[in-house]
Amino acid sequence: MKNRKKYGLDYLREQKGYLLYLLIYVFLLFVWWLCDLPWQPMAYLFLLLTVFASIQLLYGLRGYIRRRKLLEMYTRQAAEGVFAAEEEKEGLEGDWYGLVKAWHEEYERQKDQNQEEKEQSGKYYTLWSHQIKTPIAAMNLLLQEEEPDLKSLKQELWKAEQYVDMALQYQRLDRSGRDLVLKEYPLETLVKKAVKNMASVFIYNKTGIQIEAMPGNVLTDEKWFLFVLEQVLGNAVKYTAGRENGKIRIYSGRTDKGETVIVEDNGIGIRREDIPRVFEWGYTGYNGRREKRSTGIGLFLCRQVMDMLGQSIEIESEEGKGTRVILGVSRKKFDME
Repeated sequence: MKNRKKYGLDYLREQKGYLLYLLIYVFLLFVWWLCDLPWQPMAYLFLLLTVFASIQLLYGLRGYIRRRKLLEMYTRQAAEGVFAAEEEKEGLEGDWYGLVKAWHEEYERQKDQNQEEKEQSGKYYTLWSHQIKTPIAAMNLLLQEEEPDLKSLKQELWKAEQYVDMALQYQRLDRSGRDLVLKEYPLETLVKKAVKNMASVFIYNKTGIQIEAMPGNVLTDEKWFLFVLEQVLGNAVKYTAGRENGKIRIYSGRTDKGETVIVEDNGIGIRREDIPRVFEWGYTGYNGRREKRSTGIGLFLCRQVMDMLGQSIEIESEEGKGTRVILGVSRKKFDME
């Protein structure tokens, strides 16, 4: 009852239509006075007008109360994260229903997506915590020796740094592109910078590196593009390490999709049936599991980063002969502030 009274007062405050009836009353009173008409017909007319206005106001009040209750129910359901209203098919209520239903569906979609991302992040950091223990344990053992092998220590430190960098990039990855600073860079300069960053790794693993001339520029984000290059080079080193005449070749090419950078190694390669899935989150493949070197995250992040950059990454491989990672670096230019 209290709510009905409140609704009634709110309704009267919001209604402006009654002003029209007041104007009609004033006009009729003026005509009655001006023309000196009998009072009985005028009283009858006033009565009919009053009844009609009352019916209209009461009918409007009924609909107003119903809409207010519906709105309060939607508000409660929104606060509880549910949507269980009966479908309204017509009129304003139907439009409200459609709007709230659309909002709720978007809310549920976002909630499911956030839950999926949260679960994926939890799995990743659980895996990461186990991975980071390996180089730490190796460094601990090396430091217990009377004369620690500094080269081996540096390699384990590099592995730990790579895992930390991967975790940071995973956390910062934003496919909306808000973290991008796009500029044009000489392609060969970026490649040489990535190789220089990993020089000690190539030397330690006795892996040869061949960089061919790569003319031209690439429109990209230096930080992210170097991250991808270093991940790809790191994989190439891992799967050529220990092989006789292990070698990595970096060169440019051109396909129907545009310019490419190709990182080719003569390592253990990838099984044909594993290639379609190498960019999936957590997928390691047969050789990765056998060699116990794959995390199942690196290539997933590379694909996410290249998508964010508006570029591409593909893999061609033959088991026992090596792997080619093809980075598509063409991107349409646009105005940048």
